[in-house]
Amino acid sequence: MKTRAFLWAALVLAALSPRARAEWPYLTEEAATLPLGRYSVSVGVSQSWQHSRLLRGGEGVLWTLPEAEVTLGVGPHAEVSARYELLWFHPGGGSGSVYESGDVRLWTKLAVLPGTLKGVGFRFGVKLPNASEKHGLGTDETDAFLEALWDVRLWGADVSLNAGLGILGATDRNRSQDDVLTWGAAVRRPVGRAFRVGLDASGYSGPYGMHRKRDFATVGLVMDWRAGAWRVSLGGRRGIQDALGWGWVAGVTWTGD
Repeated sequence: MKTRAFLWAALVLAALSPRARAEWPYLTEEAATLPLGRYSVSVGVSQSWQHSRLLRGGEGVLWTLPEAEVTLGVGPHAEVSARYELLWFHPGGGSGSVYESGDVRLWTKLAVLPGTLKGVGFRFGVKLPNASEKHGLGTDETDAFLEALWDVRLWGADVSLNAGLGILGATDRNRSQDDVLTWGAAVRRPVGRAFRVGLDASGYSGPYGMHRKRDFATVGLVMDWRAGAWRVSLGGRRGIQDALGWGWVAGVTWTGD
C-alpha cells in the first residue's frame, strides 16, 4: 500500500505530472512566469503501459483522458496554475476497467530573481485527494511540494533545473508522513521558427526502507510545433527504474491575454 502511494505521488510530479507546468507537457518546471494577465490552457491525453503491480492500478494500461491545465499570470513575476485529469485504467488481465476522477494539483510560482542567469524562482503546490484509493488510482492523501527553479541559456538551448522537497501523506499510518527529495532537468532547443525539441528528466529520491522498493525517475522526449497562439506537443516517456512502464502524451496549448 505504501509503495503504491509513493509511486502515485511520483507520477503526480510528473506527470506524467507533470506536472501544473507553464510548459506542458514537460515534467520539469521552468523558473519564468507568465506576464500579468496572460494565460495558457492545455488539453491533452496520455497513455502508459505498466508492467509492475507497484504502479497505480497495477499491471495494465493507464490513460489520462483527458488531462487539462490552466496557468494565469497574476503579477509581474507570479503565476498560479491548476491541473485536473480523468483516469481510465485497463488491467493486464483484461477485465475490471475503471474510469474515474484523478487528483487536482494547485501551484503558485514566484520568480524571485528574474534575469539572473535567465531566472531563479520557487513554486509551492499541493495534490488534493480527489482520486479514490479504492481502485489503486489514488492515495486519499493531501501531499505538499516546495521546489527551487533555475533557468539558464547555454549554446542556444534553454535549460531548466529543479530541486525541492515533497511531503507525502502515509496511507498506512495515521498522522504520519514521508519526505522525498524532488528533482528535474530539461533542455529545450528551437529548430527553425516553428519547431522545438526537448529532453526531460524528473523524479524523486530519499531515505527509505522495506516499504519503498525503488526511487522514481523518468526521462522523456518532447516535440513542439508553434502556430501563432497555438502549440501542438507530442512526447514519449520511459521509466528508468524496473517498476515503471513507458508511454506517450499529446495535446494542444493556447496562450492568450
